[in-house]
Amino acid sequence: MRNLRAGIVVLVGLLSACGAPRSNVDSSPAPSSHGIPVLIDNQNYSDMDIYLLQGGQPVLVGQASGLSKTTLTIRNVILGSGRLRLLAQPIGATRPIRTQTLIVSPGESVFWTIGSDPATSSAYAS
Repeated sequence: MRNLRAGIVVLVGLLSACGAPRSNVDSSPAPSSHGIPVLIDNQNYSDMDIYLLQGGQPVLVGQASGLSKTTLTIRNVILGSGRLRLLAQPIGATRPIRTQTLIVSPGESVFWTIGSDPATSSAYAS
């Protein structure tokens, strides 16, 4: 009976070690053939809804929490000219923040810093 209990304890220990989450911290998103990675450093207190401006119409991409870094992927986008523009709409506020028009080549990622003041925001493709 004692051996059975010891065996169960060892088995539970092994199973919990095998199922432990792995954290792989990478400061830059990996380029993907299935979309355009967008690394957002939101230095604003507000959570932001992130939109792709396509043909003048906003298309929701995802959400970036305030005071955090988020990676979103723009999927199924047609970049005939390679041009891209993003918009961050603060949740509960009225002043959106827009990127300048970015030229994005295949395999590149977009890096966007949303500042605490819209004047301190910047974006680039690399």
